[in-house]
Amino acid sequence: MAATGWYSLKCLSAAAALALVPWLAAAQDIRPPYEPISALYQYMQENEKLDDAVKNGDRAVVRTHAWNLWAGMMQPLTNEENSWPIWFSWQTTHQAFALESGAPAPRAQPPRRVRSATAETPLPVSDGANVDVSTPQPQYPVPTYVIKTWPDAVTQASDGSYSVNDGSYFVNNGDIMIAVESLSQEAYEDIRGRKLYLKSTLEDAFKAGDKIIELPREYVSTKLMYWPVAAEGLTALPVWTENFPDFYSGYAGYELWNSVVAIDPGRSRDGEWVDVEYLYGVRTHEGAEIPPQRKRANVVSIDRFYHHKVTQADWDLFSDADKAIINAASLWLSDRPFGVGDYLVTVASHIVTKEIDSWTLQSVWWSRTPDQGPYAQNRPRLPEAAGPWDHYLMTDAYAYEPDASGNLEKSVNPYIEGVTHPIATSCRNCHVRAGIGATGYQTPLCYGLLTPLTPDSACFDGALLTDFSWIIADRAH
Repeated sequence: MAATGWYSLKCLSAAAALALVPWLAAAQDIRPPYEPISALYQYMQENEKLDDAVKNGDRAVVRTHAWNLWAGMMQPLTNEENSWPIWFSWQTTHQAFALESGAPAPRAQPPRRVRSATAETPLPVSDGANVDVSTPQPQYPVPTYVIKTWPDAVTQASDGSYSVNDGSYFVNNGDIMIAVESLSQEAYEDIRGRKLYLKSTLEDAFKAGDKIIELPREYVSTKLMYWPVAAEGLTALPVWTENFPDFYSGYAGYELWNSVVAIDPGRSRDGEWVDVEYLYGVRTHEGAEIPPQRKRANVVSIDRFYHHKVTQADWDLFSDADKAIINAASLWLSDRPFGVGDYLVTVASHIVTKEIDSWTLQSVWWSRTPDQGPYAQNRPRLPEAAGPWDHYLMTDAYAYEPDASGNLEKSVNPYIEGVTHPIATSCRNCHVRAGIGATGYQTPLCYGLLTPLTPDSACFDGALLTDFSWIIADRAH
């Protein structure tokens, strides 16, 4: 069924639900019926086998499962050519953390403008080097066009700067990336049912001496990163090929990458080399203007990415904040507004599930050489999977035992972690820290970014952990 079909069918039932449950009026939008990850992609089908594989270090089993989760998460809602992936039927953090009054959840601070509390006192990573975990990130001032067009979708700070509020479908990442934070139905219902969206709930558990907020087995949290692509012409996308040292602690965002591709929605110029220009209105961390980047780029067809052409029906569903987020990204990238007919392409994604007690953590990013290197290993054949799921590379962080050096293996998504903190880190080391109290991304007691921590690690004494879920710790209000 096309988007307009499910939209019209859902209107009546959704309106009736909103009349009965007041807070749903702002907390939920009209979405297609919920679709979970299909069992065809091993989700919740091999938990015992997977647990054994993690304990025994069987990377082939682990990575095959991780590839399946990625492909399953990106399957279309319908057989329509232009369908969204299944995440479009999932609730997002906008709904999960809405206030009980029905007001939207508080907006997240743009991560590109915030420095860590440890910025003035760098702490060591696992090899003993002193590293400031707060890297000097560029500034992305909200374009004037966005402020004037969607004034209710932006918030002005005391210093006069603006930030874009989180939308109903997308969240403000503070830069060109257009982020989606989606939750399985079980995860959403658990957050709402136990009022984990309230800081007082966490504080009460903390005061009672609880050590962890246990989340349900079917908890799934995803973070997908979209890139705006114009319907006409070519759109630049920096691609990760650089080999930063293992313990590089400086800024490693895509503005510094030398390799660039030009995405072609016309599908007729694959393989050509062209000159591209991108990055407008962006400033250094200190506030100096960064001139537009001009690079030589290899043209790649948009069909090599998961992509969605935004329709009028989509645009009508988006909130003003959604439109502001997408337009800010497009203006920073190409100095042009985004509108109906343009594309959103998937460039990176985190997927986190609690199929096993130690959680599954996997992260993917697009590559023009997806069959090369260690991040291409153990990719299964999935003939039933729609879309170019195999045009991406993947890192996993299932293992919790240290390697010969005493550290976890480095596991990082260059598009996501490279713009926020040192790349010498691990998904597991980061997510196990989620909580309130004596915890955080890096603390005096838990300082190693590759230390093989578990929820029972002594450095978490005096903390309430939120079971690998940073969104609960960060967004409760």
